[in-house]
Amino acid sequence: MAASLTAVDDRKRDADRLAARAEADDGVFVTVELDPRAKGAVVQPPSEGSRQSSEIYTEDGRHTVVLHIPDESARDKLIAAVEKYAVGDLSEKTGRAPLATRMEPIEGFQATEISDLWRDDPAQLPTADEPPAWWALWCWEDFADDVVQVAERLEMTVAPRDRWSHFPDVVVVPVKATYEQIQVLINLGQPGLAELGRATDDPAVLVELSGQDQDALVNDLANRVIWPGADVPAICLLDTGVNRGHPLIEPALSSADAQAVDPLWGDDDHHRPGHGTPMAGLALHGDLTGPLADASTHELKHRLESVKVLPPDNLARRDGEDVNYAAIIEQAVSKAEERNPARRRTICSAVTNRNRIGDRATLWSSAIDGIAAGADAAEDEEPPRRLFIQAIGNIPHNSNWPEIEDPTEHSGEDPSQAWNALTVGGVTFKDEIAPRDRAEWSAGVEVGHASPYGRTSCHWPDGTLPIKPEVVFEAGNRAVNLLGDDVVDGMATLSDVSTGKGGARDAVMPFYATSGATAHASRMAARIMAEHPNYWPETVRALMVHSAKWTPQMRTEIDAQPGMTGRKALRRKFGYGVPDLRRALASASNDLALVSQAYIQPYERPGRAVRDDRPIGPVGFGSAHYYDLPWPTDLLEELENTPVSLKVTLSYFVEPYPLSGSMVDPAKYRSFGLRFDLKRKHETEGSFRRRRNAELGAKPIGDGGDEGWLFGERSVAAGSLHCDVWTGPAIELAARDRLCVYPVMGWWRDRVSLNRYHDKARYSLVVTLEAPEVEVDLQARVAATARSMIGVGTPVDVDVDIFT
Repeated sequence: MAASLTAVDDRKRDADRLAARAEADDGVFVTVELDPRAKGAVVQPPSEGSRQSSEIYTEDGRHTVVLHIPDESARDKLIAAVEKYAVGDLSEKTGRAPLATRMEPIEGFQATEISDLWRDDPAQLPTADEPPAWWALWCWEDFADDVVQVAERLEMTVAPRDRWSHFPDVVVVPVKATYEQIQVLINLGQPGLAELGRATDDPAVLVELSGQDQDALVNDLANRVIWPGADVPAICLLDTGVNRGHPLIEPALSSADAQAVDPLWGDDDHHRPGHGTPMAGLALHGDLTGPLADASTHELKHRLESVKVLPPDNLARRDGEDVNYAAIIEQAVSKAEERNPARRRTICSAVTNRNRIGDRATLWSSAIDGIAAGADAAEDEEPPRRLFIQAIGNIPHNSNWPEIEDPTEHSGEDPSQAWNALTVGGVTFKDEIAPRDRAEWSAGVEVGHASPYGRTSCHWPDGTLPIKPEVVFEAGNRAVNLLGDDVVDGMATLSDVSTGKGGARDAVMPFYATSGATAHASRMAARIMAEHPNYWPETVRALMVHSAKWTPQMRTEIDAQPGMTGRKALRRKFGYGVPDLRRALASASNDLALVSQAYIQPYERPGRAVRDDRPIGPVGFGSAHYYDLPWPTDLLEELENTPVSLKVTLSYFVEPYPLSGSMVDPAKYRSFGLRFDLKRKHETEGSFRRRRNAELGAKPIGDGGDEGWLFGERSVAAGSLHCDVWTGPAIELAARDRLCVYPVMGWWRDRVSLNRYHDKARYSLVVTLEAPEVEVDLQARVAATARSMIGVGTPVDVDVDIFT
């Protein structure tokens, strides 16, 4: 046994050296050889901390179990038990050695190999020389997130949580990885891994079932759902209507909440084969592939509303007849709010204008900005801000793959350019082709890359339009033949599974493209609203963007860029990455988040002289907000040159002024603008304020010399959401403990005659400290620092909320 543990320790040291940013755990995996006749052998009882998992009987008579030994204490107990059996006195009564029942079945110990944890057909086990494949990590539920964290640090591609399967005590997580990466994961000794298998969540199996079998699966899942009440947030779908009789939809969409802009259209889903109905399924449940196949209970904390905004074919307008979708969308939102005026909601639209790219503000996009900003508020009424989630649009089908394979050549469609909307693009984690089709077809792009359905804003004018999309969600993949002269859209294995319109073999259907991605995004927004009912729409948008991370494949593209110019351009391809609900809701032990919701006076008119009881004179800038960042300065100083990252996201909604001048100057489109600035390394508090006040609104923050930002201070011109990451030594961040939010030009100041310069604005700020190489519990240290600041009355210009 000692030799096997030595071999395990050697492997751990090798893994620790090979694994970038992933440190070895205290525990180790050991494979125990057992007598083939032994049944139910317990090598080490759970009371001693160890955990037995995979048990395998091979055709050649080999019998093994895998034991995870969590720490030195459990190791010492096992060694002591083996020695006691080997040298202890025989029992006078039985003549057997001590612990014989436990030890006699054991024939040896050895370091754990991948094959020892493999639960499927040995012939399906990937080999070391194969390219990355989809593995199923069977994880103990209490350690699943820890396994995922290590997998991400090993640069595996982890499938979105919608594709995870849940069983009692176990979570199955699909990851795309090489044989070597999986072996390193084992060698690092992370305790959560129980077994390994092939990721077999094939949507085609579900879609191709008989109607009776589909109905059985759907009804089983519907019985496992804890359905929401009426007083929960809603996703308001602006689409083709919804067939609400579906068992997975009806309990969360009341008949009163299914409407149409024109009652003559009806509220059912008229699209063939269905659009609003599968949108509804994804918005409620996410990808159904995992939930239909597992046995878990799913609790819904949000519900649906549906307002049909597209007419049935027999009532559609004739070609060439103008359609004012600005007015249609405004009517749709108004109908939903009239029905439930107090309900919190996310407005979800995948409708775009195929005949117009979004390279400038339009009536439609400006209407969305007005809806989000609450421009319809009565005088002296608090504007009703609204969260609007909008698809960027799809690249149309084309059998000639080279014409559509580069998403940067296909610009986002109107109204995806709306400043205040959270615009959604596509990523894909699907590349499996059904075995019968592999000889002819392959996936259009590899996992982790931009979906071949999603458009981008790479060709939009960079200085006048916002970064779009801000985030990407699963949008599926396309299948391409070997010659590249034929393309298949909607192949089941490359798509999500959602609710069908109903009928024979139509309970579930494949769903894909940026419509599906937008439904996923709306679901995440509604779940944040349910967990944090006091968060503003601006805050929900900020948290989603702030939680986003680039996939390893995206990160490779970004890191390959030699400077900020190239990195900034890639934001217009896949935004700020793929959001994660867990990261949005709470920070991990080494990810710390400060969230602030605040009102600010961006402009003011001092009124040095008064004429007819009205102030005259120039309108100037109003206030700036300064934040003391509650980082543990002493700890950061102790960490010295350890790399840390500070991520900042600023979100607010502007009221649009879309006359032609705004096409060349963002300041003429927005009612107000905000920016953030971080105190420099050698600045005092006074010099920081003097620099900030001197530059207020006159030019971009700083002098261009503030190094360490991923995109840089000059990367922001248009938009109402700004996000950047500063990376540098911990000791430098210790001195950069002050952050400022300040106003820049907007038409509230410029158009004095409209008397809007006295209006207050509001914003949401999210700031995160990340120190991946630090083992201490920074969360607790930050919370203590924040309490200390509050206790001594440290001045903070606005209220801040530290959440854990």
